[in-house]
Amino acid sequence: MKYIFSHIWGIVWAIVMLIILLLPPNDLPDLSKFEIFPGVDKVVHMGIFFVLASLLYWESAMKSGWKGNKWITIAKIVISTVIFALFTEEAQRHVSSRTADLYDIYADCLGIGMATFAFILLYRKEK
Repeated sequence: MKYIFSHIWGIVWAIVMLIILLLPPNDLPDLSKFEIFPGVDKVVHMGIFFVLASLLYWESAMKSGWKGNKWITIAKIVISTVIFALFTEEAQRHVSSRTADLYDIYADCLGIGMATFAFILLYRKEK
């Protein structure tokens, strides 16, 4: 239970993501006016997974007091968020009026990779 509460913001964000990603599009507001360029939905996928991974990295670092093994943290978060990305795309296949897209998974992984890169650059090992 303590582990869950130490990652509460990442869990809350994952729940919000599930709601957004699994709602039928006709239940969402019309966002077609924001279609600035083709593929803007891939940027959205990249952004929401960047936020998820960043929250998990931050919460893990805070939980360990910046004393944890950076590479173990990276492995845990990359594996768990990639599995979550695969799960959301598979779940979208089973929701009417939603489709699974391999490029969405690529965009999700790119967002996870960007957060991982930022974590590696910003990680500071406190003495």
